[in-house]
Amino acid sequence: MQKTFRKRIITQIGILTEDIQTAKTAWEKFLGLPSQQISQSDGYAQTHAVYRGEPLEGRIYQVCFNFENIELELIQPVGDVPSYWKECLEKNGPGIHHISFAVKNMDKCIADCEELGIPSIQRGDFPGGRYAYLDASDSMNVVLELLEKEQEVLS
Repeated sequence: MQKTFRKRIITQIGILTEDIQTAKTAWEKFLGLPSQQISQSDGYAQTHAVYRGEPLEGRIYQVCFNFENIELELIQPVGDVPSYWKECLEKNGPGIHHISFAVKNMDKCIADCEELGIPSIQRGDFPGGRYAYLDASDSMNVVLELLEKEQEVLS
């Protein structure tokens, strides 16, 4: 695993919320920022996302706050469609959802984590990259997210 996360770059902390507008406003006020735009994730045709081995139709509302060294992402599942976001919100309530690591060679990183007993639960594409959620809740009390972006080259 040391080779997989050799640079140990944490790129994002994701927070689940039941009300993204209220959470967004609170963070903007705390950070002294102007209003940020909430976006909605793409559907399956664009993301090719898979949740527990099945095509993922679930979508999210999201807003990101970028700092010099990390990104804070607020996430609210859209509707009543099954997804890992919805599953975690129902099981644990609002709060920290994931910690993201920048990686290259996503498939190898997922395989390395699965060898350690950390299964991949959901994965998909987004413009400029792809992601995977790994369930480390039993061993590390958190969801890990692997982020592979086209313009980032990490070893």
